[in-house]
Amino acid sequence: MQPRVSFRSAARAIAALCLSAAASASHAAGVYAPYIDVTLSPTPLIDQIGVRQGIQQFHLAFVIAGDGCTPSWGGIQAIGNGASGDLLTTISTSIARYRAKGGEVSVSFGGAAGTPLMKACTTVPALKHAYQTVIDTYQLTHIDFDIEGSVQQDTEAVARNFQAVAQLQSEYAAKGKTLHVTLTLPVLPSGLVQDGINTVNAAIANKVAFDTVNVMTMDYGPADIDMGAAAISAAQGLYAQLDTAYKAVGQVKTDAQLWRLVGVTPMIGMNDVQGETFTLPNALVVLGAAYANGYGLVANWSVGRDQACPDNGAIVSATCSGIVQKPYAFASIFRQLHGHWGTGVLRDPKYGK
Repeated sequence: MQPRVSFRSAARAIAALCLSAAASASHAAGVYAPYIDVTLSPTPLIDQIGVRQGIQQFHLAFVIAGDGCTPSWGGIQAIGNGASGDLLTTISTSIARYRAKGGEVSVSFGGAAGTPLMKACTTVPALKHAYQTVIDTYQLTHIDFDIEGSVQQDTEAVARNFQAVAQLQSEYAAKGKTLHVTLTLPVLPSGLVQDGINTVNAAIANKVAFDTVNVMTMDYGPADIDMGAAAISAAQGLYAQLDTAYKAVGQVKTDAQLWRLVGVTPMIGMNDVQGETFTLPNALVVLGAAYANGYGLVANWSVGRDQACPDNGAIVSATCSGIVQKPYAFASIFRQLHGHWGTGVLRDPKYGK
């Protein structure tokens, strides 16, 4: 890890350079696609949040294994195969309304809790079928794989995952369509750890085409670090690691192509690690770096946390940030990345009221 003073110096320099370029059209395709935990109660209404806040797309979290190899939302609601329930109805209806307003969604498989499908489904055909069920249920063109914890070290499950995904992408391509894939991985300020590098290498070896490697710039471990500068440093480390990974298989990518493969996802507000807090000024710095370098993706964990806690409480919660802020203050910064997967959302603060 580099000294904290280096992080801060880099952050100031990048912020000064990049915020003046925030209106530049050259990086307009960079997208802001925050995560939204659809298992919260009450179920978040994606269309209302998206249209009212002008958010163009979301990652819906998380699909994991339910009963055996059956896909489910958070292990609490099965998906497809005749499953029914209020959660499924709310999600499907909200997605349809959001798409009608120009928005789009990706479904994220995996996450930190529960059993990922890549472990529960023990054959490539079974895993592919589980993914296809979710893709068909929500008519998806974008999917995300949040691969963290011990599953990264399960080389059989990781290989099985990417074999299934490669087959799905091949079938889409045969129909003249594209199945967009992102990989979401833990990171340090220096870049991916070896497990993460191995995961990326496995995706490349199995010929998975991914739009971005999205690093979770959060919960590093050391307290009291500059979280904005650490995120930028992590992105720079990832850039170099991707360059190495592709060159190792005989593929040389341009600087712009490599940066388009970089995504960052901070945990806004207070992190789980005590002493780590991602602030609004940190968000401005990351936005500046995204414009300057041309990051393919900026997200955040999570939309439900993008508000102050009751009485401005400094707590770690799934439904508030633990810092003093206005509702959706982080979204108002990151949504300046105007790229969109759908036809484009026109912000309407009165939508649905």
